[in-house]
Amino acid sequence: MNGAAELVFIGGTGRSGTHALARLLGHHSRLADVPIEARFHCNKRGIGDLLEGRVTLAAHLAKLRGFWWHRVRVDGRPRGLYNLARRRDFDRACERLEADYPDDPIGACRRLFLDLLGPVAERAGKPGLVEMSSHNVKEAQTLLRLFPESIVLHALRDGRDSATSVAGKTWGPDGVPAAIDWWAERLRAIERGVRGEEDGASYGIAADRFRVVMLEDLVGPERDAAYEDLLRFLGLEDEPAIGEYFAREVTAEAAHVGRWRAELGPLARARVQRRYRRAVSALEAEGNHAAPPLRAALEREAA
Repeated sequence: MNGAAELVFIGGTGRSGTHALARLLGHHSRLADVPIEARFHCNKRGIGDLLEGRVTLAAHLAKLRGFWWHRVRVDGRPRGLYNLARRRDFDRACERLEADYPDDPIGACRRLFLDLLGPVAERAGKPGLVEMSSHNVKEAQTLLRLFPESIVLHALRDGRDSATSVAGKTWGPDGVPAAIDWWAERLRAIERGVRGEEDGASYGIAADRFRVVMLEDLVGPERDAAYEDLLRFLGLEDEPAIGEYFAREVTAEAAHVGRWRAELGPLARARVQRRYRRAVSALEAEGNHAAPPLRAALEREAA
């Protein structure tokens, strides 16, 4: 991988289309998609917490060498960086971080990311990389400190569908209305991550480094325009492989658009609709960056 000239971070609330978007971009000749959520750079006790002093280097390395290297989910399926790296290469990267961090925190964390994930792009013979950990957007400021030339995409999905999907998970809230509240709180956490503050003044991310990508736009009536806009923003030319994948796999059916209507009865749908409209209105009043596309989608639906 050649530096960070072509590095795309995708994140969202969870069950928001991050995987679908990463797989799509991974079909371009310039981008390789990391097949798992790496997480060590953006989750709790990750690189963001390390650089901000919320966790020690020893604690970060302990989680990196343990939980992030290999873990087993509640369904018995293993996860972790062991899928991507040989143990000796992983250990060498950890040792390098440990040695370099005291004198060069930013450089050491940057090298750790490239040491662990750069080989994904190298094996694919591509110059760039796409990483899809859901907390990427929440840690956007940190990631842009490490990689100023990278791009952060916020994968956004209709909160009713996202909540319906989340409520069906063992780790999700109990019921779709509660999951809508969970979804809205995740958007608030993302907003706090996107907005920075220095000497009492708040600032956002430059427009050419950050973009909201609404899943429904990529599978809706104007999907071709949304697809072309995404490629244009990323500075990518359309190609047969990615174009064919988009046409074949990125569809309303594959995205389960409107699943909340299909899976809920009339009374439950009415409750979810009221809760969702209140949530979007609250996010709008707070100035959340996700509110405008969510409101626009609601207005298109009403029309």
